[in-house]
Amino acid sequence: MKVVYCGYRGTYGAFLLAAFHLGLYKEQDICNEKQAKKHFEICCLYGEQYGNLIYVGMDEELREIYVLGCKRYFSVIKNSQIYINRIFRLEENLCHLDVGRLEGIMPRIIGFLLARRVNRTICEKLFSYWLSRKYHIFSRKAREIKQNLKNSKMFIR
Repeated sequence: MKVVYCGYRGTYGAFLLAAFHLGLYKEQDICNEKQAKKHFEICCLYGEQYGNLIYVGMDEELREIYVLGCKRYFSVIKNSQIYINRIFRLEENLCHLDVGRLEGIMPRIIGFLLARRVNRTICEKLFSYWLSRKYHIFSRKAREIKQNLKNSKMFIR
């Protein structure tokens, strides 16, 4: 099974949720500065890659975890991947999860500023602020998603 976390940009909220899912980030901890800096570097490197599946890892139940930046076209990308599986009779189960609403608007602003070459320190501080505000929300959501996947309550095609 493949689990695809989709966000406006694949590296902000989608990667954060995937990192919690895989246990790369600890749920009870507060996001430390080193961790935030590494996550910000990932956002700078891969933030503009829309439509590319980025492999993050494999969880303890051997599900492959991916992130995907899809702007506002989540349903289009989800349906296209599902129907390509049907057309070619691929037996791979896909689970798409939209993270866009949890992210908020801040990742879009940061991405816009980075694309316009605005001072990187300002963008990093905005990112740290966003990450500290969203850390526990994404932590709880990842725990809920893992539980639903374990209990097979999620819609999987």
